[in-house]
Amino acid sequence: MSDELTVAVLMACHNRRASSVRAVREVLGLRGPFSVHVFCVDDGSTDGTGDALEKIPGVTVERGDGSLYWAASMAKAEALAVATDPDYFLWLNDDTFMYPGGLETMLAVSLEWPLAVIVAATRDPETGLLSYGGRRRVSRWHPQRLEKLPVSDAPQFADTFNGNLVLVPRKVHEVVGAIDPEFANSYADDDYGLRATAAGVAVIQPGGFLADCVVNPVTALPSGRGLNAWRHLQEPKGLPWRAQVRFLRRHGPRWWPMLLVAQTAARLAGYRPSR
Repeated sequence: MSDELTVAVLMACHNRRASSVRAVREVLGLRGPFSVHVFCVDDGSTDGTGDALEKIPGVTVERGDGSLYWAASMAKAEALAVATDPDYFLWLNDDTFMYPGGLETMLAVSLEWPLAVIVAATRDPETGLLSYGGRRRVSRWHPQRLEKLPVSDAPQFADTFNGNLVLVPRKVHEVVGAIDPEFANSYADDDYGLRATAAGVAVIQPGGFLADCVVNPVTALPSGRGLNAWRHLQEPKGLPWRAQVRFLRRHGPRWWPMLLVAQTAARLAGYRPSR
């Protein structure tokens, strides 16, 4: 890596002032043959997150009204970054804290596999265990049957990924396209990974942990079942019917409507909010 590479960090923020500022300062503080600029969409924070980030040099902040959620916020940040024509886009969650050398490791793997999405394995600092990273399919016909890729000392291939810490080269972005803003809070990262692999782009997880990120708590179950569970599913942070239709139509088999009906009925009978 002789020439300086330009990295555009994409971040969606909402009411996580302390962790957002920490994540941004740590990624801007990384040292290596690269330059970093952060593009953040603050989606209606009321705790001063956007104001705090605007005071940090090297950060561009755009405001949302609270209705964007993760996918649309990331898509807006991505659009801002595209105008600067960076070499790389780095997806970074506002609760993900990179290790020194983490970005350089991801860039090194990317230079070895130029047409690949590089996804980092993150460690839960409270348990020491894997929190997020690459995901692999466990069903040939059901695109939502996914499991975590275990951590290894060597790079591994995945089928898709959690979007907590992901490096997308410009060439890959040109092939795969933009983050889909039509999803709300779920599916957009898995969708991008499956679109990438379908287009012949590899998804690679480097060896070891490259960042810390606490596992998000599971959404509380609604009381009762049936209509109450259905309403809970339709919330943006649930598993909205519209998002499931979009995902299964794009990545599922021809008989995807049967999958949708069956899994929805199962969720309403014994509701689980996680993917």
